[in-house]
Amino acid sequence: MASIPLTPSADWASFSAPNAELEQLLPSLGGFTIAGPGTTLDSFRAMSIPRAPSEKWAGVDEKDIQISMRDGYVNRARVYSSSGGSSEGKPLLVMLHGGGWVVGQLEQQETECRSWVRKCGGVAVGVEHRLCPDVKFPVPVEDTFDALKWIAANCESLGADPFKAFVLGGISSGATTMTTISHLWRDEGLAPPLTGLYISVPTVCVVADIPEKYKSRVLSWEQNKDAPVFNRASSGFLHRAVNPNPSDPLRSPLLFPTGHKNLPPTYFLIGGTDPWRDVGLLYEQILREENAVKTKVDVFPGLPHGFWSIFPGSQFAREHREKSDEGLMWLLEHSDRLAITKQEV
Repeated sequence: MASIPLTPSADWASFSAPNAELEQLLPSLGGFTIAGPGTTLDSFRAMSIPRAPSEKWAGVDEKDIQISMRDGYVNRARVYSSSGGSSEGKPLLVMLHGGGWVVGQLEQQETECRSWVRKCGGVAVGVEHRLCPDVKFPVPVEDTFDALKWIAANCESLGADPFKAFVLGGISSGATTMTTISHLWRDEGLAPPLTGLYISVPTVCVVADIPEKYKSRVLSWEQNKDAPVFNRASSGFLHRAVNPNPSDPLRSPLLFPTGHKNLPPTYFLIGGTDPWRDVGLLYEQILREENAVKTKVDVFPGLPHGFWSIFPGSQFAREHREKSDEGLMWLLEHSDRLAITKQEV
């Protein structure tokens, strides 16, 4: 475990130092990567077989709901809440899965949602979006935005009080989508205001579109191009499947034309050998140094994109769980940042 240094990206490169536990476990994968030469959309999706729900946690109720999108399509969502709790509204977390906008389902975020209920005393909602290239980007962003608007308008019926906390969270592409929506929510002046953002292994800017003045800081795209399981070729496969417009801020919120001021406190979780590592660290630096946004960062040296899901029984997966829970609690503790009341919106 390491904390982020407040120095240029030359020091970020040290986060690629090997993790001894991972080095012992990797041979069991036989050189497996998420996507490589010869991978097709069909073979990629066949590999990403939909997950069945895992065993439920004691004391956490789960209920599936349906949310209509702007074009009438209906997406699935799942509400997590305390069993037999009081009728008083609880702090709200909304989580979005990863999968590069090409695969993914809400079951991927069960742990974060259940932890929010159990450890933070809140209500969590896991949401889904339609997948590219079945739909054209930015439909996944629009689906998520529509779901969030519905949740905000119906939070009372879900047992949530977003004035206590309204946190958005996501993994990988889900983290990027939630980052985009944090800008849209701010710019449209929507209520209730967001109080926190949980972004794990984010991919918040296509590397080719990073502004020139920042490019020298992004060493990981080359340094970690051959990272285990999820490498630069894997990212390229997903990018071609999504095919966003160049420099589209809905895909690359680091480029958002209205800037990054007045965004909620943001928690970052970064893998040290992730090709996207320095993109996430750069965005954190821009938020904190240039826009006075409160941030908290956990970096896992020597570990790749989505490492905790690759070897869920490992010590580093357990450490990830601990740090993830601490990050959620940090966001809850900072949820009173704006001191907004219902009467003020």
